[in-house]
Amino acid sequence: MRIQISMQSEIPTYEQIKRQIKAQILSGELSADEPLTSIRQLARDLQVSIITTTRAYGDLEAEGLIYMVQGRGCFVKGDAEIVRRQYLHAVDEALQIAADKGRAAGLTLGELQNKLEEKFHG
Repeated sequence: MRIQISMQSEIPTYEQIKRQIKAQILSGELSADEPLTSIRQLARDLQVSIITTTRAYGDLEAEGLIYMVQGRGCFVKGDAEIVRRQYLHAVDEALQIAADKGRAAGLTLGELQNKLEEKFHG
């Protein structure tokens, strides 16, 4: 599991951690039932508080991407593909809304693409 955080980022540290783990799970880089680095060890490795890593893992568990076993640690959930499909469905819906509103606002496709790129990279 590779995680890099930036203390200069506007994105909270727990969110940076969560996003990177989520991306690794949804891409298949982390597979079902694979153990994650412990909360304490990850906090040490990244030089952040345990509260920060606990929040990131808690959010991932709430989103259905990982599960925790008392005394054993945190693991990737086996049904991450289902979660990925749900995300893709939500993306499709959001893009349809953006396209409809962009058209209504008189945006060109290029302008709409630029706005999406700004959001994607920002």
